[in-house]
Amino acid sequence: MNLFKHTFIYKTYQFIKSIFIYRKDKKLIGDTLYSDEFKLVLKRYLNLNIKKDWLGRLYGVINPLIDIDGKFNVNNMVIELDDNNTNNDQYVKTWIHKQLKLISDLFKIHRLYEYINMDITKLDNIDNYLIVFDIVARKEMSNSFKKFIKHFLFYGIVTLAVFLFIL
Repeated sequence: MNLFKHTFIYKTYQFIKSIFIYRKDKKLIGDTLYSDEFKLVLKRYLNLNIKKDWLGRLYGVINPLIDIDGKFNVNNMVIELDDNNTNNDQYVKTWIHKQLKLISDLFKIHRLYEYINMDITKLDNIDNYLIVFDIVARKEMSNSFKKFIKHFLFYGIVTLAVFLFIL
């Protein structure tokens, strides 16, 4: 086990490195992710109205009716489980991923999921799904920030305790 990976210096290095990776990825994918064209394509293929939160994540709520043949029906927005069990959670998520594969092909973004993280969450007992798009490096940056703060506070308390004990 490498003890250096548990030091404050290493956690600081990880945090600074994650900032640079996030900035590079945001510069690479941000123009596409935050463009009006991307929002229009999501509206067309997923019937998803996208909004941006204060962190820069894009989110929207979808409630599709998915037929057995995969067609999207906007007139009736309620998902009903049928005898074929085609409209279960896994089927809905698979359908959304297929639509996003088509969107990534339209934007000619190879390996879209290496840059953009998509979380699909079913909301309560209703058939709505929250879809959140975020840059993958942001999650890594926030995790390294948490570790940095934990180490900072731990070593700060230990240092303070040592100084109070010495005095």
